[in-house]
Amino acid sequence: MMSFINLNGRIIPENECLVPATSRAVSYGDGCFETLRSYQGKFLDFDKHFERLQAGLNYLDMKSDLSEEQLRIEIQNLLEKNGLLEKDTVIRVQCFREGKGGYFDLSDTSGYVISNREIGSLESELTLKTVSVRAIPSVSLERKVKLSNSINYIKAAQEAQNAGFDDALMLTVNKEISETTIANVFWIKGNQVFTSSIDCDLLPGITRSIIIDLIDERSDLEVKQGKFELEELYTAEAVFCCNSVMEIKYVSKIDERAFDISHEVITKLQKDFQNYKSMNLK
Repeated sequence: MMSFINLNGRIIPENECLVPATSRAVSYGDGCFETLRSYQGKFLDFDKHFERLQAGLNYLDMKSDLSEEQLRIEIQNLLEKNGLLEKDTVIRVQCFREGKGGYFDLSDTSGYVISNREIGSLESELTLKTVSVRAIPSVSLERKVKLSNSINYIKAAQEAQNAGFDDALMLTVNKEISETTIANVFWIKGNQVFTSSIDCDLLPGITRSIIIDLIDERSDLEVKQGKFELEELYTAEAVFCCNSVMEIKYVSKIDERAFDISHEVITKLQKDFQNYKSMNLK
């Protein structure tokens, strides 16, 4: 079955989307992107995803005429064209700098590609391997936006998968817990839920923010954000990861340490998240 993408507002067959070999997207990975989940044509906190995409464009000094409402419409049209409007899908909006040239030969004009794929069955748990590849320090590169060049994540994922794990647990250059290649990490001790602060060179995910707010609303739980070393994670009762696609997923193993995959605190947060989603999908 032919798959379609949206290139600068035009829906075309995916195999007809041609990128020049000299483009900055190919030569430098010069761009930013946003990934979000479509729940049968509806979205959770679409405005926050759009704001982060705009923040990425601003960081790169790139301009775009794409408005939030226009982006929503173009995504809906693409879902309909691909026959996926009634299914759960992953949406990727990739922005790139137009033109070619070297580091000092910059245009502020951007183009975009919107693509989507159906979400298959998601496993309920995953395993993490602490890897040698460190998170890029925020003093070197802005970490609050999704930038196109992800070689450090790729190398981290390779190291983890070569060791037989699902994903990589990445540390900062100071050996503090940061994130995985695709998700934020939380862990449980008693009634306290811990997660690394934004000072730990991580992408502060939108789902992460939702979970922190949900914990703050509960009188029986307390969230602790800060800088933590690996031993803090090893001594946890249970661990979970989150992002906009997987939502909340148990971590069954980190390195050689196994964790509870039926912890009541995580079960509560999963239910709270589903309630939040049912009230905020639009």
